[in-house]
Order: sequence, then C-alpha cells, then structure tokens
Amino acid sequence: MPINRPAAFTLDARSLSPATKTDQILEAFDKLQLGNILEIREEGDPRALRNELTQLRPGRFSWDARNLGGNRWTLRLERIDEHADGEVFLQHVSQFSDAKASTIKELAGQLSERSFKSGDTIFDEGELWPYLGIVKSGKVIYTLLSPDGKTHTIGERLTHDTLNESGTFDGGGATTRAEALTDATIVTIPSEAVIHACRNDAELALGFLIGSSQARRRSIDTIADLAFAHVLQRVSKFLLGYARTSVGMTRGLPGVENLSQAQIAAAAGTVRDMAARALLRLKNAHAVELDRGRVKAIDRARLEAFAQNVQAPPV
Repeated sequence: MPINRPAAFTLDARSLSPATKTDQILEAFDKLQLGNILEIREEGDPRALRNELTQLRPGRFSWDARNLGGNRWTLRLERIDEHADGEVFLQHVSQFSDAKASTIKELAGQLSERSFKSGDTIFDEGELWPYLGIVKSGKVIYTLLSPDGKTHTIGERLTHDTLNESGTFDGGGATTRAEALTDATIVTIPSEAVIHACRNDAELALGFLIGSSQARRRSIDTIADLAFAHVLQRVSKFLLGYARTSVGMTRGLPGVENLSQAQIAAAAGTVRDMAARALLRLKNAHAVELDRGRVKAIDRARLEAFAQNVQAPPV
C-alpha cells in the first residue's frame, strides 16, 4: 500500500461516537473501489478495530498502522481483492508497498506456502529459520520462554504481517517463538532473496526500516507497561483488543472466548493466579462477563477505565 498515494477518503475517528464508530468506518470503507485507500486518524492503539474489521470484512483490506507518538496514529486501509495471489499479495504487505514492480515479480517467484494448525510452532526462539514469513491467513502470536518455564506473549501477527525480520537481516536466531493461535497459512521467502532485493531496491529497504521503527515503538510500549502498569491495567489493555467499538456489554470479538486464564496471564506478563484475580475484579465491576472463567462479553467503556487506571487500585 504505497504511503505516497493519496487517500480516497479521510476519517477522523477521534471524534466519532463509540456507539457508531465501527459502522461509520465500514460505511466509508465500503465506498472504496479496488485499490482505493481510506485514511483514519486515531488516538490509541487500533488493535481492536483491526480484529473487528478482520471479522466483518475478512480478506478485503490491507492494513498499515503507524504510531506517530503522542497518542497520534494514522491508519491506511486499502480495498483489495480477497482472491489476489502472488505479486498482488506482496504489494499489500506494508514493507513491500513501494518496492519496484521488478522486485515484487522476482520475490513472488520464490514464494512458498505452508499451513499450520492452531497450537503449531512455526519457529522456536533461537532457531535459525532461513525465511522471512508473511501471514496470509489466521493469527500468529509471539512468545518468550523464561528459564523457569513461564511463557510470556509479546504480540500477535495477522494477515500481511511479517515474521522473523530480525533473523532475516542479522542472520541470527529467531528472537521469539512464533505459534499459530488459529489455523494459519504462512508465506515464506528465503532470507537471502530478501536481503538481495533490499540491496537493489532502496524503497524496499526503507519499508523494512519503517517497519523496524514501528516494532521498536511497540517494544517500548510493552516495556513501559511491564515496568509501570499494574496487573489489572495490563489485563485490561490486553482484553481491549477484543472489545467491540460499541456502548455497553457486548460479546467479545472472536477468539477471546478461547483464551485461557494462563494465556491471558502470559499476555499480561504475570502468573495465572494474578490474572484470575484481575478477571474477577473486572467481572465484579461489570467490565466483563465470564463463562467458566473465560471472557464472554466486554463493556468497552468500563474496561478502558481500568486500562487507564482511573477506576481501581492495583491488584
């Protein structure tokens, strides 16, 4: 999705009512012709919006979210052909969006695909995985394993997101473990082919540099949460990614009901007992509804209050 192409529509989501926000974004998106771009201005991490759009318009959009700092985000959604393959698929990966047509053609000729079942390991932490991966469908999570066997979830990857960027460019082992959270299809390109292409295409190299800068911003946000936010805040922030942009208690986005308390604890950087206490506190405050210990429904406004630490002391 070339960032230098003008948007067909621009929407300032910061002024939209939560009750109608998703509907207004969908209305603007549905007006796009193939190849047109909707640019959205946001003030917070738009992970929940992406999850919601993935459910409502699966395969029909590419996603380029830029954290500009100071609670300023810019999103660019391009209307794409959900049946596109090969070269067209690569063009919708943000790092490749401004690359030369000849670069895309050369790399598309070296693509391979592999399917993974939910729970499968794509590559392990420290593994010399000789590919750049790209998620074609499904959801992938990154995890770290501590010396005492605890697992910490540090991020997720969806369609058009890349995997193993560090290993591709520095030749070292994978920095994290990548696991298929759902059934997933992964496109792979040999690392040496990507490096060769970057040496010959400055725009492709710049695309990866921008991606690396955005990853650094995410890492700093994660470190700040672990250092300064208490468990209740961290659990709330994680669950916001599954909260619909609506008013009142509504069913969580697909996938949240499958999350165990251990998985929520790992995502929040804590232990299961602490996550269970946080979930009980949220339930008693009517911020979430639980079904046998798993999150069933979420009240976004109440959950945001906990995430921003304006409603409760630490757990």
